Amino acid sequence: MESRKRNDIQCEIYENPCKSWLKNAWMDLEQRARPGFFLTWLWIGTWLDCFVGHYSVIEARRGKKTVGLGILVKQSNSFLFIPLKSKFHLHRTGIPEYDQIWIEYNDFLLDAGDESDIRQAMTECLIYRVKKRDAIVIGASENDKFDGFKKLGLVKRTVWETNNYALDLNALREDNISIPQFLSRNSRYQITRSIRKYSEIGQITLEKATSTEQAKQMLHIAKPLHLARWTDEHAPSGFSNRSFVAFHELLIERGIEGGVVELYHIKAGAETISVVYNFKHDNHVYFYLCAINYAHESTQYKPGLVSHYLLINKALEEGVASYDFMGGKARYKETFSNIKGELSVNQYEHPSSLLMLEHVFRNTKLWLKNKRRSGFYGVNRGEV
Repeated sequence: MESRKRNDIQCEIYENPCKSWLKNAWMDLEQRARPGFFLTWLWIGTWLDCFVGHYSVIEARRGKKTVGLGILVKQSNSFLFIPLKSKFHLHRTGIPEYDQIWIEYNDFLLDAGDESDIRQAMTECLIYRVKKRDAIVIGASENDKFDGFKKLGLVKRTVWETNNYALDLNALREDNISIPQFLSRNSRYQITRSIRKYSEIGQITLEKATSTEQAKQMLHIAKPLHLARWTDEHAPSGFSNRSFVAFHELLIERGIEGGVVELYHIKAGAETISVVYNFKHDNHVYFYLCAINYAHESTQYKPGLVSHYLLINKALEEGVASYDFMGGKARYKETFSNIKGELSVNQYEHPSSLLMLEHVFRNTKLWLKNKRRSGFYGVNRGEV
């Protein structure tokens, strides 16, 4: 039965289709799908407008109905004008400067209720349309989301991986548990003590941006704080990247008034505690970035913990389903989470002798570097 259903799905790949057609098709399917924030047209359309010139679209149809869409960007490599491997990136460009905006929960946009069959049909289409020497790169996605490639004989190489964390707020409501009750005794003590210390400076306030101008001003306040924290050459702040900043300024213009883009300025009196940048979609909050003021040397000040505590309490009171910290290992995420998963960026390609040589070379290079610490593959979002 499953194979028959999959045979009903027809897939096709188009080179540089009309953007107006793509926008209409995407937004129509989005209404029938169950996408996370990063597969909404707000994110995808802004990404296209900021970074993408040439692209391909894979479309899955059942009859005349579009049931799946994905956008691929090709990056080709050559040596002495000899073409080598090309890589096809799903909803990414393959250019680090542009990809620092960092998509998570990446997938095809799929009609709800039949996602597995549609994804598999689109996967098979990609395999047969991409040359055997080329590769398909997908992520950051749930670790086993695209294992269909492996089942069809392709080799999977994990480029980057981490854990993701979230707090299921509906579960807390069902059990009638407050945030203080959910937290460990030590975490509760640290947060309470920190709130008391900040209250000595002035009243703690949580200001939400309600206009494009106000949101951009908060982004401006966040910039020096984030730059001061993230100075590592392997993991620089996104605010040092003009392409990153331009993307988010446009995203704010398009998303702030609809309530999808959320920026908060959290203060104690006149002193900034933090600026938090979130997305809210389908009653889920996605924590994207936090710029924290580390002005106090005393460990009794916990600006990040306090900021998330206030925002999670707000989300719980407003009936939000979950507060998603997304990818990146951090103790504060463990503190506030009751869900833990795995995200990864993976490269899929046909097995070959060249691939084996690449594997040997890569392992040798890693050994020579003596397991040199690698930075966060995407944008640094701040720590507590």
